[in-house]
Amino acid sequence: MRAVTYSRYGGPETHTLEHDVEVPEPGEGEVRVRVAAVGLNPYDWHIYRGDPWLARFAFGLRSPGSRIVGSDVAGVVDAVGAGVERLAVGDRVCGFVGFGGAADAVVTKENRLALVPAGVSDEAAAAVPIPALTALLGLEPLGVEGTRVLIIGASGGVGHMAVQFARMLGAARVVAVCSGRNAAMVTSLGADRVIDYTRESVLDCGETFDIVFDTVTTTPLRRLRRIMASDAIYAPAGGVGGGPLLGPAWGMYRSVVAGWTVSQTVRTVSAREDDTAPEVGRFLDWIAAGDVQVMLERAYPLEQHAEALARLETQHVSGKVVLTIP
Repeated sequence: MRAVTYSRYGGPETHTLEHDVEVPEPGEGEVRVRVAAVGLNPYDWHIYRGDPWLARFAFGLRSPGSRIVGSDVAGVVDAVGAGVERLAVGDRVCGFVGFGGAADAVVTKENRLALVPAGVSDEAAAAVPIPALTALLGLEPLGVEGTRVLIIGASGGVGHMAVQFARMLGAARVVAVCSGRNAAMVTSLGADRVIDYTRESVLDCGETFDIVFDTVTTTPLRRLRRIMASDAIYAPAGGVGGGPLLGPAWGMYRSVVAGWTVSQTVRTVSAREDDTAPEVGRFLDWIAAGDVQVMLERAYPLEQHAEALARLETQHVSGKVVLTIP
């Protein structure tokens, strides 16, 4: 089968499209998916670059070994292992698989896959798992109904879903921070106001918020406090930059420490890996019903994987980038 593989840490240039990779077989509780589309996430490039360095303790200090890029997939079940009860051959599914998605086939646990409703494209479904899980599991436990919510990084994969979730969960006001070129898109998704960070600082917005959902964590909590209610919740859900040791996790760790000395509450956001089918399924149902939109900047064919990964690494994607596998 075809697969986009890499065997050393580095950028998109380290990946190769191979044509003779062995087809994986499902084990107990696993299914094999014939992949139709792969959603690309910052999760992917942080791992294949070995950035931050601490990630290499999990994925190999000197070398990651032979790996296949791609964490979010959509496709059709074509084989099932022992003990699989919910899914059957022929089912359209999507979910977070961790690794191996950019290939003709991938094996993953049944409990990570949700059924894709009719009317939802493979490209849209592949864009869902990590961003939707991060946004939904990050916002829903906070009690959003009736609150004033600020979404920082609102035009990215997680951010554009968080804007819609906040509105669906009953937020009284949703304010989004993104670049001006994405303002119209974010407004169409339900934001009451868009702050163009290239022209003004969110700290000068003249508003106060009960929840701050931050996908970039470039502004320290101690500065954000000036626009937060005294009992507000700060939810760091990702990061940009941060240095070679901790990378994007630095902003989240810094916020946790700062939270020990302020009245506001810090609740870090992370998406779990297993038993995620129910949450992914909820989001897919919302898409099918027209209640939520997945914004796709571009779908690249598998052969253009390097170009797609390079675009992902700019960290300025509007919505999502996906790979398609005919």
